[in-house]
Amino acid sequence: MVSLGAVLEQYPDDVVMYVSDPRTGIQRDSKWPPTINEIVSALDNRVAELRRKERFENWGKNEPALIEPPREERLSLDELKAKYGENWGLTSLNQKTTVATSKQAPSWDEIANLYQSDPSRLKRLIGEE
Repeated sequence: MVSLGAVLEQYPDDVVMYVSDPRTGIQRDSKWPPTINEIVSALDNRVAELRRKERFENWGKNEPALIEPPREERLSLDELKAKYGENWGLTSLNQKTTVATSKQAPSWDEIANLYQSDPSRLKRLIGEE
């Protein structure tokens, strides 16, 4: 009884009354006498139910705006075209871009020879060093 009293003091009075009432409480779900574990579970379920109900009742009432509207004025379409050009700063599809060709990737044979000639590189690659 003392341990049950210590458990019940942790919960609000309305939750204890609900769980101990034979019309709504733990007597309807378990054999008598219930264990402390069953009582704690019933109390926790009631608290969770009340919090869920409160959250749904206050849905969206106290939530601040997540995104502020933009503060500066936006440029018009003509101003944007004047600033970036007709293609918005992009090259046309007909123009070929010149990209500096870099060294070609090594072949598998070259990679195998590289790691066979220096086994410490292979160990570093697979994390043994």
